[in-house]
Amino acid sequence: MMNHYNYYLFDYDGTICNTFPTIHSAMSQTFEKSGLNTIDKITMLSAVSKGGALHDTIRHLLPEASKLNFDDVEAIAKIYREQYKECDEKLTVLFEGAAAVFEKLKAQDKTIIVLSNKGIAAVERSLKALNLFDQTDLIIAEGAFPDLALKLKPDPMVYETIITQNFNIKNKEEVLMTGDTHADILFANNCGIASCWAAYGYGQKDACEVLHPTYTIQEISEII
Repeated sequence: MMNHYNYYLFDYDGTICNTFPTIHSAMSQTFEKSGLNTIDKITMLSAVSKGGALHDTIRHLLPEASKLNFDDVEAIAKIYREQYKECDEKLTVLFEGAAAVFEKLKAQDKTIIVLSNKGIAAVERSLKALNLFDQTDLIIAEGAFPDLALKLKPDPMVYETIITQNFNIKNKEEVLMTGDTHADILFANNCGIASCWAAYGYGQKDACEVLHPTYTIQEISEII
């Protein structure tokens, strides 16, 4: 049990929600519409396991993207966002126990922050559909603060610039970051806070374990 913390930071994909079917479906349709070869599930999972932002994932899946400029990659990303929105509500589900964890943490007056490298619109839409939006105190995702040039995980910028200031956090021992990829664990290490590796998610075992997470869980309910 990890209920002695006051601030709970959660990754979104592969930690709170099982979004892989949504991601794979949306990316496959995107590549098909773009005249590109479709991506098999193993290759897709390898890309998702890195916990990167959308442009990074596209470049990983499409080696020739290294020759494309930002606008070309963004054109592919735009199609993906449209495809993702179409299948999100149908395919994305909560991991078992996630709703209960949020409910119990809020009953204990804990602060819940969802921290994702995914676009803010997709995260907000999904949390609303899954009835977790109102239990979330803050959502930080790509595009959430357009006036700030935020660096995403594993860079500690969002923790140091937004989280600690918004909640006036003085003691790092009050904070726990839970996520499924090495980007999440490295983010926690860079911030100097405790980490919990969600081993049930999409991250690669060796890449996560070498970072020595404070805790390892096989299901999200183990947090409480």
